[in-house]
Amino acid sequence: MRRGMSRVVAGLLLGAVTLLAATACTPELPKHIDGNLTDQWPAMAAPKGWEPDADMCLKVLNDYMSRSMYDPVACDRGHNYEIVAIGQFTGAAAEAAEAPQAGSAAMRTAWSDCDKKATAFVGGDWRGGMLSIGLSLPASISWTGGSRWYVCVLSALERPYGDPTLRSISLKGEFTKNSSLKYGCYQYGDTLVAIDCKKSHNTEFAGIWNAGSLAYAKLNSSQDKIASECRKVIAKYVKVPADGNMKYRTGVVWDWPSEADWNAGDRGVRCHIWLDKKKVTRSLKGAGNGGLPINYA
Repeated sequence: MRRGMSRVVAGLLLGAVTLLAATACTPELPKHIDGNLTDQWPAMAAPKGWEPDADMCLKVLNDYMSRSMYDPVACDRGHNYEIVAIGQFTGAAAEAAEAPQAGSAAMRTAWSDCDKKATAFVGGDWRGGMLSIGLSLPASISWTGGSRWYVCVLSALERPYGDPTLRSISLKGEFTKNSSLKYGCYQYGDTLVAIDCKKSHNTEFAGIWNAGSLAYAKLNSSQDKIASECRKVIAKYVKVPADGNMKYRTGVVWDWPSEADWNAGDRGVRCHIWLDKKKVTRSLKGAGNGGLPINYA
């Protein structure tokens, strides 16, 4: 057996030598062919995974989504979430073996991007109404397959900080017009009860104070700071001086996002004018000193 195998190997070697000899005698190739099989081949492109479609809506939002989970609907059909933009992770985040985790620097960057794009999408700060933003990332199977996107979604809420409500119309440009989703006037006792600004009320939404790097755990101990900053927001809204007399013009009511939203990147404190027992029957936007007079007594 050993001798027979040697003959087979020798035969293979002889065949290889014969092939090389035949190659050496090959006629000259045409001018446009160089005969080199190892050069001029384009580099393989990096794998590009599946990606959701923009300008579509969803009934269900998954924190991590694969192609099999993706079930879009047209935005003129019943939905709870609207895709407003699709971004891409880059740099170290894109090179990682798995998608970024909540609270990571990459997720904060993505959330900030979605924040800006949601505001542009509705035509005004989305925090100024009953809206919420969210993100969805590639599931493990999609990330491994090359997907590096994050989906920015926007949803209308049934009440401030409530659950997403079913809609059959896009939110695009919603805040460029009169919208029932915008915060407006309220009667405030223990809770904010929405009311037409032309009807008797004691509270009105004035705007957002961005708390920046303030930690969520510090909010309850920062009441004086929040009140002071909200009075500045109110002064700008009503068009009165933002000075020491603001505390004699109005009280302040404020609210802030959930801890999860705060840590994700939403640092917007919503500031409201609060007149206590006094009531008005109009909006105080741009009303000036006559609308929000100084009351020293």
